[in-house]
Amino acid sequence: MDFEFTIGLFDIINITLVLGFIAFGIYYFSDFWTNKIAKPYKWENAVKNNEIDSELIAYEKTYYDKIRLYNIWFQIDRIKRENIDGTFAELGVYKGETARIINLCAPERNFYLFDTFEGFNSKDLEFENTADKKYSEENFSDSILDDVKTLLSAGKNIKFFKGYFPDTLTKEHDIDYAFVNLDADLYKPTKAALDYFYPRLNKGGVIIIHDYNHNWDGNRKAVEEFMQTISETLIEIPDWQGSVMIIKSHD
Repeated sequence: MDFEFTIGLFDIINITLVLGFIAFGIYYFSDFWTNKIAKPYKWENAVKNNEIDSELIAYEKTYYDKIRLYNIWFQIDRIKRENIDGTFAELGVYKGETARIINLCAPERNFYLFDTFEGFNSKDLEFENTADKKYSEENFSDSILDDVKTLLSAGKNIKFFKGYFPDTLTKEHDIDYAFVNLDADLYKPTKAALDYFYPRLNKGGVIIIHDYNHNWDGNRKAVEEFMQTISETLIEIPDWQGSVMIIKSHD
């Protein structure tokens, strides 16, 4: 006996919807349980006790590198507990996503943000370009200062310094720091920032350098050269692109 199997448009739509729901369920619940397991107990406890800004809690749910976020939060929480004075700073702001995390962790702190807001500067690229690795002024050039200000809801304690670092430094910046985030990627600005901020970092303060264990060779070179000049330990962070940090152990 011959059977004729036919499928109509309605059946195709139903099958597609069912498969879509199954795929969504697998994606959603696997992500839910992975994140549930990965969340630090201290973070979850702080959330339960309403000790974390609701905006930061919402941001954590979608931020692409949760380990990086947690580490920033842990360090700023430690700085608060240890009563370490000083301004916060970031070099390499780009679109302001990490700056937003830092500010939400400590909105009461003065926060200085340095970036060209126009991409890489040609002065820095000669140290980075090799036969197999080319960077250009187009990298990260889609950063718009007004958009960053909007994202951060910039108050009077947040100041932006647009231009080439360290040329943007003035006497205003010659102060004590407690937290510095470096995400400049390239040798010259990273080295200049370490040379400038570390001597002004209060004891117990921290400098976090992003992309150390990534493919930014100039960034790594700057950190390694600088570490030869100080008696500190470089602490590696298992986040997505291999951050490291220096916690100042002495005055």
